[in-house]
Amino acid sequence: MAECPDVAPECATTFIPPHMHHVSLGLTHTEMTAEYGLRENMELALRLPYDVKAMHVHYTTLDGAPYVPPYGDIHHRTETLRGISDPSLDAQFAAGDAWILALGTTLPAGHIVPDPIVLGREGKTHEHIQFGSGTFEPRLAAQWHRGVFFARTEAKLSLYENREGYRAPTTLVWSAGPSLRAGRFAIDPRLDGQFQTVGRWSGVVDEGTGVRNGGARLQISMPLGSVVVAPSVYHELWTSGTAGQTFRQRTTWAISLSRLY
Repeated sequence: MAECPDVAPECATTFIPPHMHHVSLGLTHTEMTAEYGLRENMELALRLPYDVKAMHVHYTTLDGAPYVPPYGDIHHRTETLRGISDPSLDAQFAAGDAWILALGTTLPAGHIVPDPIVLGREGKTHEHIQFGSGTFEPRLAAQWHRGVFFARTEAKLSLYENREGYRAPTTLVWSAGPSLRAGRFAIDPRLDGQFQTVGRWSGVVDEGTGVRNGGARLQISMPLGSVVVAPSVYHELWTSGTAGQTFRQRTTWAISLSRLY
C-alpha cells in the first residue's frame, strides 16, 4: 500500500489517497553449472544464472477502483528486464553415504540500483528490481539422503551493505520428501519452504523482502539421450510478508533441461 507523505513530493500540494500497487512478476531463470573434482569426495561448483524478469503493474484505491497516481510510473512500471544474476562458487563435500555439505559465496556480478527510497521521495524515476546484492554473501548448504527420502537446506547470509546502502536479506530455503523411481524416470514429490529476513536501504525496509512461504512441488525427471528433462509444478500452501505487503505465488509450472559435458 502507498500513502502520503512518503509516496512522492506531490503530497505537499496534491491530495493523494491511500492506494495499492498491484505488481506481478514473471521470472524466467536459466543457470549454467560447471563442476570440477578436486579430490575424492570433494568438488568445486560454479553457477552462473541468467534471469528475465517481466513486471506488470496497475493501481487501485483501497476499495478496488482503478486509479492513476499523479506521480506517474516513477515507482513501478510495466517492463521486462534481463541480466546475469550473482554467480556462486561452492566447495562441496561428501560426508559418508548420507550427507553432502557445501560452503561457498556469491560473487557480486549482478546489476544493482541506486537507493529507490531516496529517489522516490525526490520524485525521480527509480528501479526496485536488482539482479544482485552488490556484496559477497556466504552460502552454507547440507543435503541428507537415506533410502528414498531426502532433505536439503541452504542459507545465504547477508553481512554488510553494498556501495548504494543496500543490505540484502538473509535467506534460508529448505526442501524435503521422497525420491522415487519408475523405470528410467525419477519422481520427486516434496515440500519446499523459504524464510527470509527483510532487506534494508540505509536502514529503511526494502519492499518485496521478508517473504516466508512454502508449498508442495512435484517434479518428474526424464532422460532423453544425453539430456535430462524435468518438468515440475509448484502450489503455494502458506505465505506471509512484511507489514502492509502481501506476497502470493501462483501455481507455477517449470521445466528444467540439463546436460553433462
